[in-house]
Amino acid sequence: MVPFFYGNRNSLWNLLSEAFPTELPKPITLPNIIHFLDDRKIAMSDTIKSCRRTNAGALDSDLIPIELNDDLPYQIQQSNIQNIFCTSSFGKNNAFKLFYENILGLRLTHKIRTDREILLPNKIFGRPVLLKALISPSGAANISLSKNPAYLAEFDKYKHYPAPVQAFKINYYKRLFSK
Repeated sequence: MVPFFYGNRNSLWNLLSEAFPTELPKPITLPNIIHFLDDRKIAMSDTIKSCRRTNAGALDSDLIPIELNDDLPYQIQQSNIQNIFCTSSFGKNNAFKLFYENILGLRLTHKIRTDREILLPNKIFGRPVLLKALISPSGAANISLSKNPAYLAEFDKYKHYPAPVQAFKINYYKRLFSK
């Protein structure tokens, strides 16, 4: 475990290390993660400030939020942030849903769930900010990703890889986080 956001080395950091092997080399360390984030001007936070777990695993559904990170809107407003990427979407305790509904007090629509993003209006942060639900970095998400229209549209490009879904996901994150 990395003593930092997304402490599981086998999810987000591993994907980013595969996408950017020279900038986030293995073994993945906290100084390398911080350097990578600083170099790309990426800020990270969590929607949940404190929680309990019903089980020892890492599933969002096992979380019982005690306190949400209600400081986020002010912090975003005081920053130059133009994009907010959530690594989980609309399920129980997922980042996008918690941020949009519970922190911003807005209501999810079918269109937002379908598009997996919304351009938040100026009145929220003083400028438009894109809020986007990313493809989950978790390995467990690969099963549903194999049926995802975005993946299927590029299937021929990845079908020759030993792990085509993982190769697609690495490229997806590479496109998102390239300078």
